[in-house]
Amino acid sequence: MRYLLLGLAVLLLPARLVAGAAAQVVASSRLVETARQALLARLASSAGEAELSAIGAPEDVRVGPGTVSLNVRPVIGHWPRPRVGVPVDVLVDGHVARSTTVWFALSLHGRVLTYGGDFPIDTMASSVPMQLADVDVAALQDATVAEPAELEGMRLRKPAQAGAPVLKSDFERIPDVDRKQKVSVLVSYGAIRLATHGVANAMGNAGNMVPVLVDGADAPVQARVTEKGVVEVVQ
Repeated sequence: MRYLLLGLAVLLLPARLVAGAAAQVVASSRLVETARQALLARLASSAGEAELSAIGAPEDVRVGPGTVSLNVRPVIGHWPRPRVGVPVDVLVDGHVARSTTVWFALSLHGRVLTYGGDFPIDTMASSVPMQLADVDVAALQDATVAEPAELEGMRLRKPAQAGAPVLKSDFERIPDVDRKQKVSVLVSYGAIRLATHGVANAMGNAGNMVPVLVDGADAPVQARVTEKGVVEVVQ
């Protein structure tokens, strides 16, 4: 029996050597360069100067015999961003044999609008001076404002700091009725309509219900916003 097993091992040895020789290695450098070229192609349509550097390197990929090709899958999620993972498929004869992710650090410098000073919450956008400055837009979490005209009828929803990029998420549209705003109050009792004034306790737009403290009343009532600065109480 011992001699029989030894003979089988000798017979199998050449087959193993052939199988090993047929294996192919896709070098890490090839994976990185393929992913890099895909990112550079995407960045070609971006305004500004891009800097791209690989973070570490993936391992070499070993696959079986056949024609090897690489396929870069789309980068999903927020773009651009400072850390980008590029998924790369290794195909053999057109079929995915292995997949890996190549990581890059990205900076993308461009001229964007920045605040010309410090401003508190609720400041009208039209009162905020802005100026162009060089910013790494890849490090930003939200979209920037391209033109001040985009902010017409809006105000700051959080404080702004001098030199910070102007982001769309920094602003909110001014509502038809604002909190603590003096409003005109229309009161309807059937066919009878009365007009008075009050103070809104919350903000809302046309069609919304907001609590309003009518002049001379002890407690607020619910009123429907009908237009800018006007609410209606229906009895």
